[in-house]
Amino acid sequence: MMTRVSFFVLTFFAVILHPAISFSDTALDINSLLDRECINLKKEKLSNLILTGFSSELQKGLDPDLHKIMEGVIKRTDFDGISEEKTFEIIRLVYGAFKKGASLEYLDEIFDVAYSKDISVDQLFAAANALKEFYNSDVPQDIYEEFVYHFIEEKWDPSVMPTLTRGLIYGVDRGLTAQKVALAIIIDVDQNGLKKKSADELVLDAIKFVRGKEPEKWKPMKDVERELMMKLAKKRELEKLRQDIEAKKMQKELEGQTAEEDLNKRLEEEKRKITEDEKKIAMELAEVEKRNYEDILKYELEQEKVRKKEDEEILKFEQERQRLLTLQQEAERKKLDEDVLKYQREQEEMNKRLEEENRKLKAERDRITKEAEAKRKKNLEMVTKYKDEQENIKDRLEKEKMMFAKEKDQIAREIEKMVKAYQNEISKYQKEESEVDKMVKEQTNEMEREKERKNREREEKRKKELAMMEQKIVEYGKRGNLDIDRLFSAISKHIGIPYRFGGDSENGIDCSAFTRKVYREQGIELPRVSYEQAKIGRDVESSSLQPGDLVFFNTSIMGTISHVGVYMDNNTFAHASSSQGVTKSNLRQKYFSKRYVRANRVFD
Repeated sequence: MMTRVSFFVLTFFAVILHPAISFSDTALDINSLLDRECINLKKEKLSNLILTGFSSELQKGLDPDLHKIMEGVIKRTDFDGISEEKTFEIIRLVYGAFKKGASLEYLDEIFDVAYSKDISVDQLFAAANALKEFYNSDVPQDIYEEFVYHFIEEKWDPSVMPTLTRGLIYGVDRGLTAQKVALAIIIDVDQNGLKKKSADELVLDAIKFVRGKEPEKWKPMKDVERELMMKLAKKRELEKLRQDIEAKKMQKELEGQTAEEDLNKRLEEEKRKITEDEKKIAMELAEVEKRNYEDILKYELEQEKVRKKEDEEILKFEQERQRLLTLQQEAERKKLDEDVLKYQREQEEMNKRLEEENRKLKAERDRITKEAEAKRKKNLEMVTKYKDEQENIKDRLEKEKMMFAKEKDQIAREIEKMVKAYQNEISKYQKEESEVDKMVKEQTNEMEREKERKNREREEKRKKELAMMEQKIVEYGKRGNLDIDRLFSAISKHIGIPYRFGGDSENGIDCSAFTRKVYREQGIELPRVSYEQAKIGRDVESSSLQPGDLVFFNTSIMGTISHVGVYMDNNTFAHASSSQGVTKSNLRQKYFSKRYVRANRVFD
């Protein structure tokens, strides 16, 4: 009860955090899916991861494709060995590759590798597309599955996989041995990488190498195919030229913008310097005016002192004159002539002293006036120099503007010239492209017809092989021919071998390859894939299972048979698990009982 409550609490808060999600249409739908496919202990955490991790995708409700992918991945996952976080990562991985354009049918075949390998969305996308191309080719399934798995395991650049895939198909179409071409490509990529040469060059070198080893198998290309490939190569060259011109045009425009930005920066710097110079000169002028004012004030104070001194001297003189008059009157004008003469001499001396004082004052006044005039002249020279510097800066800026305008015009002319050349190339390219498109359309129609014919031939070949296998089983597959000890021995020596998509060796093996190997030791050859193995033998009830019966499960996104194992006894069966490798499991486990589809008996 507590588990159920806490699960709905987590779901409620996830919906609150993402208000655009409809609880009834989205959260309950996810809960219903998890109720069907998950054990309770795993449900709460996985639900929270999905609601949080896919919040933006779930804002408009649960996308049917996302629902289908979630259902397929959860159905495939054995939660006894796989964590909720890993399951969520694989859901995001498959959904990401699907949104890039990969087919669900081929994603369903390949995403098993994500349980044991670190793989990116781009790698899964490239691998699924490669499987799609290989399926409609003459490359044997075991070869191309190993090729794709090696691409994932060695972490090749996903962008080169389409070229390598088409290269392998091309080599096989020309008659070369698929295994040799695949090995030549794998060895070259693993040893030399793709830094020294392009994927196209690598493929051509690999085909050239194999062709040298088996020249008798090489089928020359038809003239129309060669011409078509040359046209397509020319089309790629023109497209590259167009991209180069666009890049150069953008670079020129960027250089023009950079030059203009540099000029604007220099203009701003000059303006800043001019402003600073103006401030400096204004401060110096203010300082000069201040000093002039102080000098004038000092001069006026000195003049005031002189006037006071003159007044004191006059007062003293007047007092002395009054004294002399008094003395003269008291002495009854005694010695009048001597006193007058003395007075005259004193008068003359006083006048001389006054003249000397006036001369000194005048000299001081002249000195102050000259200094003030000299300072004014110096300030005038500084202002004149500042104006001249301003004019020089303006002239320099005007010249730089003219140079920039000239460079800008030159860049514009170069761009215009490049655009015209580009337009001419585009015109030529469009003309050639129309011819190529016409030829491609005709050739594509022919190739589609050829592909349909080959597909029909491959399907007929598969049917014949199945018919031959069934016939051999009818002839040899008697119950008495089943060696139980050899069956258990074959199973035991494979236990512990790791899972590998498309693998068929001790280094790694997948589920259908494991059952093929076990049955091969009994003298029976089974088809390569699980859904075709389900067509061999007769259907038996789960309650009537016997050692050696094939048991089939639906663990796929597409809802088809996608897993197979060999029944042993007591509800135990052996199989190659994507998460554990070759192991034994119990049919009554919830994971397998919910995914069990049917059982076939080959030895009857």
